Amino acid sequence: MRKHFVALVCGAVIATGAGVLAQSGSIRLVPPPAQAVRFAQPWRATSAGGETKILGSVVDARQLPVAHVKVQLRSLLSGRVEQVAESDDNGEYQFLVDNPGTYVIEMVLADGSVLAVSNAGSLRRYETLNTFVQLPGRWDYAKRSVVPVVNASTFFGMGSLDTMTASTLTMAVDSEIGPADVEPVSPQ
Repeated sequence: MRKHFVALVCGAVIATGAGVLAQSGSIRLVPPPAQAVRFAQPWRATSAGGETKILGSVVDARQLPVAHVKVQLRSLLSGRVEQVAESDDNGEYQFLVDNPGTYVIEMVLADGSVLAVSNAGSLRRYETLNTFVQLPGRWDYAKRSVVPVVNASTFFGMGSLDTMTASTLTMAVDSEIGPADVEPVSPQ
């Protein structure tokens, strides 16, 4: 009794040193190799460069990048902070991970409190996980804090100091936004 294996190929041609095994859409019986195929070393993904890494960015509620803030990599399996980094000018960060697992990225304020957390993701060896940290408001670079988004419905029935106009003017002054037209509109 002779041993054979079947190669089924759909829409492709497979070639070996001995010739073509199968042609497009055909089935052909071929004898098995004389020796088992052996690999010299474990296979590593070439597109990822053989690295296990986590990439991502920090943005505020307006989708603007938050630059030069502390981010930390936390393992959800152990609960420990594995690495600490700082976001770059574009709010982006990268962590090279030694061990596969489930991770989140946390944005941390100067006092050590966690302000925002990324999506959690499980990572296997030689994979890349993309994460995203979004702040719950507008990032104030000068104060290194978050200015919460104000819902317009909170202004109904308020006094003049709490109106949307007063809040908008306060925000403009805090953000150093000047008037668009400082010249009088009507002729002198």
